[in-house]
Amino acid sequence: MRRLNLRSLIPNLITLSGLSFGLSSIRFAIEGEFSLAVICILFTAVCDVLDGMLARHLESESDLGFQLDSLSDFLSFGVAPGILIYMAIFYENSSIGVFATLIFIIFSCLRLALFNVLHEKSKHDEIQRIDFFTGIPTPAGAILILLPLTHVFMGYEWPYENINFVAGYIILISGLLVSKIPTFSLKGRGLPIRSKFTFLILFSILVLSMINLPWHTLNVLALIYLLTIPFSVLSWQKERYKM
Repeated sequence: MRRLNLRSLIPNLITLSGLSFGLSSIRFAIEGEFSLAVICILFTAVCDVLDGMLARHLESESDLGFQLDSLSDFLSFGVAPGILIYMAIFYENSSIGVFATLIFIIFSCLRLALFNVLHEKSKHDEIQRIDFFTGIPTPAGAILILLPLTHVFMGYEWPYENINFVAGYIILISGLLVSKIPTFSLKGRGLPIRSKFTFLILFSILVLSMINLPWHTLNVLALIYLLTIPFSVLSWQKERYKM
């Protein structure tokens, strides 16, 4: 009987931990514990980063791990945030919210299906473009559609007063998931900060900010991410002309 390789299991165990957080987010959303549901999605995002990093570091990447990660992403960053935003904002307010959240979940599924297809094709290509994603990844899409809810946590009531705007915003983010807009991927670039001391300082500030001002910090990070999209398009065009 073949012995289990712990090194190959660790990334998959972290993926399953992220899946558990995603399922817990759905449970908290149904029970009305919306802030806990968002926190679970954030923990899922941390697990999503860690499993890929560990798989590459331990040289234990596998087709099973890739498919498991994709299925976990669909539930945690497609279904869970869709249900959460519906329960928190649209449940008693607007039928357009049902349409918007349904579009987000469907487009998240399409996004991951297209990503899987591109991954299979990349196995047979001599040049693999890992510096860019096509469209925004599902974890980023999940965080972006939850921003109106974080504004509620900060004491603002505008999402409830502008239901149609929130629905339109979610549909817009859903479209970006399946768009052909190139966005930066850290997988092929590594960390942009070279100094370990600077990285530790910035990481400490980020952790302290997330602990003390989680919703404000999340909005700042989301804004920074959105501002990188025009630069990713320009960078992609420059590299395309060099080829």
